[in-house]
Amino acid sequence: MQTFSPSYATCVIALATALVLAPAAGAQGLSYDITTAGTGAGPHGGAPVSRTFMAGHGQFAAGVSRLDITQSMAPGGMMGAGTYVITNAAKGTTTRVNPATRQYTVLDAAALAKTAAGMQQALGDMVKTEILDVKVGLEDLGAGETMEGYSTLKYRLTESYTMKMTVMGHVTQSTEHGTTELWVAPQLDPLMNPGARPSASAATGPMDELTAQIAKAYATVRKGVVLKSVRTSDMETNGKTRPTTMTMTITNVKRAAISPGVFEVPAGYTKVASLSDALSPMGGIGDSQAAARARAPRKHGSGGEASTAGDPIYRR
Repeated sequence: MQTFSPSYATCVIALATALVLAPAAGAQGLSYDITTAGTGAGPHGGAPVSRTFMAGHGQFAAGVSRLDITQSMAPGGMMGAGTYVITNAAKGTTTRVNPATRQYTVLDAAALAKTAAGMQQALGDMVKTEILDVKVGLEDLGAGETMEGYSTLKYRLTESYTMKMTVMGHVTQSTEHGTTELWVAPQLDPLMNPGARPSASAATGPMDELTAQIAKAYATVRKGVVLKSVRTSDMETNGKTRPTTMTMTITNVKRAAISPGVFEVPAGYTKVASLSDALSPMGGIGDSQAAARARAPRKHGSGGEASTAGDPIYRR
């Protein structure tokens, strides 16, 4: 089956992030099922194609969550079916565990943001991404439908922006307009689904303004779990518009005693390098370039002011 690729904002909004000692019986928490599905344009402009991007079973207690992936668009490896993700809100870490290989990786949000910024700086003008004309708005629509036995509040988030990508001098530009409707259950802990609310701390590089504005809008949404979200978007590139719809639903919510061991990596598993670990040298290159610019002698024009026009290192 052909698939379609969700946009950056879709990934930010859709899905997809302190262990406290508890009695032997386990901490009082919540379990639930979650599904993210989408519909987009078919191949060669044919009929729309629908598929499930991710389905899983979640558990949450004392600020820590675990999501076992039961269905995934990734055929294998981390985030594939059979793997699970542990998110610790207090530590700001996400641990991805693969029982099939008995391996795990730990992602640190702050370190990943630094690496991404360093990579962008290291690439310089070879690859450049710009997000322009960002507009984000939020409407409070009042009471929503009852879901899973919980009353909800409904919100509508709108965003639009233009993405300009320059690769070796070749420019591609696209414009996106998106609308997301949210159903929030205030009675439930918002950390139950840590990926549902974007964080401004994750903003970095060319995406910083868009991410920060979306996070700011979400900050005005009442605390609670997003039990359902439906996002429709239209992306226009080279005069062609591509509509997509992404739907996230949480069902089968149950209160249950959960053992702290559920949120721990099993003994004997091997820690392997994460993407941020593998790319961290790129962040170092960016830091080195910034330091070199600071140390480099500045050329002066006729007016005595610093001029960098003739030095390639300053061409940014």
